[in-house]
Amino acid sequence: MKNKPLNILVSAYACGPNWGSEIGMGWHWVINLSNYCQLTVLTEKGFQKDIEDKLPQLDLKYTPKFYYIDIGDKGRKLFWKQGSFMFYHYYKKWQKKALILAKKLIKQQKFDIVHQLNMIGFREPGYLWEIEGIPFVWGPVGGYNQVPWSYIPKMDIKNIFYYSIKNIINGIQIKLLNRPKKSAKNASLLFAATKESYLVLNKYSKNKPILLNETGCSSSHKKESRDCKVIRILWVGRIQGLKALPIALRALEKIKDKVNYSFTIIGEGPDFFLNKKLSKELQLSSKCIWKGKIPNDEVLNEMKNSDFLFFTSLKEGTPHVITEAIQCGLAVLCHDACGHGAVITESCGIKIPMINYKKSIEGFSNEIIKLSQNKELLQLLSDGAINRANELSWDSKANFMYQKYLEAIKYDKTI
Repeated sequence: MKNKPLNILVSAYACGPNWGSEIGMGWHWVINLSNYCQLTVLTEKGFQKDIEDKLPQLDLKYTPKFYYIDIGDKGRKLFWKQGSFMFYHYYKKWQKKALILAKKLIKQQKFDIVHQLNMIGFREPGYLWEIEGIPFVWGPVGGYNQVPWSYIPKMDIKNIFYYSIKNIINGIQIKLLNRPKKSAKNASLLFAATKESYLVLNKYSKNKPILLNETGCSSSHKKESRDCKVIRILWVGRIQGLKALPIALRALEKIKDKVNYSFTIIGEGPDFFLNKKLSKELQLSSKCIWKGKIPNDEVLNEMKNSDFLFFTSLKEGTPHVITEAIQCGLAVLCHDACGHGAVITESCGIKIPMINYKKSIEGFSNEIIKLSQNKELLQLLSDGAINRANELSWDSKANFMYQKYLEAIKYDKTI
């Protein structure tokens, strides 16, 4: 007689195919864990059609069962707006509904684990930690890191005000919000998405947190080597203060007479025209190619035809664009911070310390000069990116999570 698979109850508000970021992250965890465990998933009703269209096409060992909880039109609009604190009012109500449904399902069947999967931000950990008698898993958890204060004075006045206020509020919430602390304390397994999150969670958890980036890599593709005199540099992201595109522009301005390069910028955002104006002031118009927002398949094509990804962000979890880049065999130049600081190693990219605005500009410009003079290094980093993507595959992450589930169940039975 075959052993029954582990039966896992998962809360994943954001979970659906055809999306990146948090929604895609939730979806990839669910479908990859479904090759190891039987999952029952609580998710937002807005993703129902996409899930039901996609699920029959998948070849999974155990087909997950989905239950859909409606946040309502207002809450759904705020979710898509991104960054609105008003969203949490509706999200908290959604989490309370999730607890009621979870308790109902637990009466109907036996679950081995209850897992609060996403959203990954610490501010709203849900209520599944209140359930007794079943090991509780939380994470990966993020959101504890802030935009470094040393970078804020160099921003424009609007962003100085915005990120100063946001940092202050974030600091107050870290200290005063009790449910995240209770959730961490009650977790049999606790995953931290970044080093910064690990340090905070370690203060409150009964068990030592496990550092695990929230996102993984899909199939990797070896990039064709390029023999070209022009270094093709790529920047991808939402053009806003924390993404720090001005650092990239100023670093490239310092070397415009030393390195023959082109700089492709993909993305839109509130600071798009501000940065485009800056590029003209720095006399980089002939170097910059502004693509705006383009479909994901076109982004991947740009990655395959670039020499490295220039990622200047100051505050992140584990950015989807980083895993996409290494999947494409694209080397990465970034700060040694946040989730990307853990993903990128010396085998697949170059990291500089995140100290202050001036040092970032100097550090990045120096490294770009080195890369432009060493095509062999670029090829080694490209090959290393493919290897790193394989190490961080979704399947390997799902298997790791599954092994930790087993450990949590054994530990729970001994106490």
